[in-house]
Amino acid sequence: MLTKREFLKYATGTACLSLLPQSIFADESQKRRTAKYTFKFSSPYKTADYKTTPHAHLEIKQLIEQYTQNKIYVEIRDNGLDGIGSSLANSVRFGDTNCALISAANLSPRIPELDILNIPFWSASADQYTKLCRSGVWQRHVISKFTRHNYIPLLHYVVGARTASTTKKHPKHIVKPQDFIDVKFRIPGSKSLQVFYKLTRARPQSIPWHLTAKTARAGRFEALDPSIAGLYAGPDNLRQEIGIISEIESVHDGWIAIANLDFIHALDSTTKTQFLAAWEAIQQAQLIQYAKAKQLCSAEFVKLGTKIYQPTRAEKSDLATAFGHERAEWDTTKKRLLGEDGMIIFDGMYKAARG
Repeated sequence: MLTKREFLKYATGTACLSLLPQSIFADESQKRRTAKYTFKFSSPYKTADYKTTPHAHLEIKQLIEQYTQNKIYVEIRDNGLDGIGSSLANSVRFGDTNCALISAANLSPRIPELDILNIPFWSASADQYTKLCRSGVWQRHVISKFTRHNYIPLLHYVVGARTASTTKKHPKHIVKPQDFIDVKFRIPGSKSLQVFYKLTRARPQSIPWHLTAKTARAGRFEALDPSIAGLYAGPDNLRQEIGIISEIESVHDGWIAIANLDFIHALDSTTKTQFLAAWEAIQQAQLIQYAKAKQLCSAEFVKLGTKIYQPTRAEKSDLATAFGHERAEWDTTKKRLLGEDGMIIFDGMYKAARG
């Protein structure tokens, strides 16, 4: 018989509902009926994939219900049930769902300031990224921009730094600056990443995420840049198409949990305080889940015959010198995203990321 904990791990989606004992259904139904609020959390990822995808569905449900003493019932709507990317962001904005997991890349067209994360080699590691996102300068110049879209960010997910990974059809190491030249790279829609790949003299390819595996099999591109966890969790068995992963740690491949601002304002003051405190605990739990997921994804890639290369400190330094934030080519981007004082603001962000 499934325990209540196993229910929370595997059954907040719809895949295995028929296997659940009726007592657990009754318990969940009772919690929903007696709760003062229902919090719908939407995600493109499967709850059952928690070991390799650090989405924290289980932690979100457990901790919010615990901290609010079940005044908030959490409904996890997983596996893209409410859409993905920009369509899911719209659902949050208009209250069709209360909160969702969205990639920073998908949010940057609405909140361009987020694209500062995609200037390479300054805030890519988990530690740097976490310090930056908790800093006052980040709150003032980036987080403050969310409210105009009826959003409030609740969690900056740590999911790992972007890689330089080649497909099985075009296996080669990408480690040195010259290794990027003329390589057909599938990249997200970030303007900053377009500048980055222009500097590398690669050939950027604009391919929707859901078509990435299909186009890899067709040989449409030679390399792509998600984190190890992102590559493993990618749609349509993308993991099967990866040849060599180079952990260059260019930028953080971040996700954000954004909530509908009206939902937060509608909470009574005590519940709101408890709810926000729960997210502090979720942040710590998600960091632990990320570390475990990366380790497991790496091991699974090795089983698939994928090679993983860790560049040396000197190799990373060469990449940062060739393409990093200190190059003059980034000055325009800093001002475009952060305003006329963009150079000064960016320096403050850099110091925050470095602690």
